Amino acid sequence: MKAAERLKEFLDGIEAYVTAKNITPTRFNPEFALAETLSLEDLDKLTQDECFGYAYQLMQYVDHIGTERAQCENVIRWCENSLQSIISELLSSGVWDTYAKHETKVATILRNDDLARKINEWKLTAQGRLENIKSREYNVRRKADILFEKGKRK
Repeated sequence: MKAAERLKEFLDGIEAYVTAKNITPTRFNPEFALAETLSLEDLDKLTQDECFGYAYQLMQYVDHIGTERAQCENVIRWCENSLQSIISELLSSGVWDTYAKHETKVATILRNDDLARKINEWKLTAQGRLENIKSREYNVRRKADILFEKGKRK
């Protein structure tokens, strides 16, 4: 089985578990964008119920973003595990200079082994996405908290 197929099988297994346990996340709803992009003027006009309603929508959006974060983390874990297997197998082959640093050996493997290089690219891509997702999740959560607090003061 190719690496892409193994990764897909791994992610499909997680999805099947989530679905079977009935813990599927909230699907994206365009109303989330409305709640997130309210102007200051619109915020001042909101009633208490509207504040709570928009805060609820933003928390649903946070749930959606959290699912994306978890998927990226799963890809990263799978890639790290696969890379460790490939690297340990190649390092144990005994063709390495015993005085070379471990980092140098790993870099050489990533440069010369097509599969390891591809898996490392997937890992780096997932890590890059994860950084954006984490900050997005935090920012949307803060907006929901602000709306909730504003609703409590009305």
